[in-house]
Amino acid sequence: MNQSGAKKATMKDIAKAAQVSVATVSYVLNNVSGQTIPEETRQRVLDAASELNYVPNLAARSLIKRQSGLAGILVIRRHDEQWWERAAYSPFIDAMERELTSLGYHVVLSSLDAKAPNMAIIAERKLDAVFVLGAVQDTFHQISRHFPTGVPLVAIDSHIEDPLFYRVQYDYERAALTAIERNNQHCRFLVADRGSIDAAAQLTALLSLPTSQVLVLETEEQLQPFLARQTGDGLILNEYVGLLASRWMAPSRYTVICTAGTPELLRSLPSSSSLLFEDRKHLAALELMQSLRNDSYSGPPHKSILIRPLT
Repeated sequence: MNQSGAKKATMKDIAKAAQVSVATVSYVLNNVSGQTIPEETRQRVLDAASELNYVPNLAARSLIKRQSGLAGILVIRRHDEQWWERAAYSPFIDAMERELTSLGYHVVLSSLDAKAPNMAIIAERKLDAVFVLGAVQDTFHQISRHFPTGVPLVAIDSHIEDPLFYRVQYDYERAALTAIERNNQHCRFLVADRGSIDAAAQLTALLSLPTSQVLVLETEEQLQPFLARQTGDGLILNEYVGLLASRWMAPSRYTVICTAGTPELLRSLPSSSSLLFEDRKHLAALELMQSLRNDSYSGPPHKSILIRPLT
């Protein structure tokens, strides 16, 4: 019985309404290849399923297609996670959940301890694809060994260097150079959140910054004294951190590279400068997943998929 008290529709009910066999209904709803079903018949089945509010049985579909219909989004969390770190993932997770749902997946969202991820609950589920956010090398390997070969495992904003796995991340170097060229300014300091720690290392080398001029923000209390020491212009990664910095420094003195997907936060800072990335990180991750689902060896030659900044 469903919530309204009505009997749950079955494939037999759909077959009767569409005047076709139960086998035809199964072929259509499970998108079975190799069946020459007329488009008019296919549409009649889909219309009947919609009218009857048919809800597929995931267990049955799993047996037929050898797929669970489940996709996992695993978020690595720190014990001392700050509010700007939590907020930074929200737009991406929301976009991923929407797209995966539209593709017919049920999404399993789970937070994992950065130091000791407990995979017991996740390992019990047969996931068709896995997206890992914010992992470091050791943690990522602890996670990856719980999934069999053939299950796409994509690292998002993760600090790993492994030729076996794909990574989707922002092109921070191109973004920094674009921001500097656009504003005709020298970069004298850099502030990054811990989610961008690898980017901070890349940019420190690229811009020849002394380590004293680079802050990887762990607590809010670090920001004010660091900014007070700066005499030039700089870059800040993460618009939440950029908004926070405006308490102690004129926004005209720094450019915010928007890594959290919420550039609208900076509208309250009329004199600020910001740089956005193409809004396709989630789409790139999904395209990669679908490519690997079809053929685990069909992914692009480069393991790092870089999302470019808008120019």
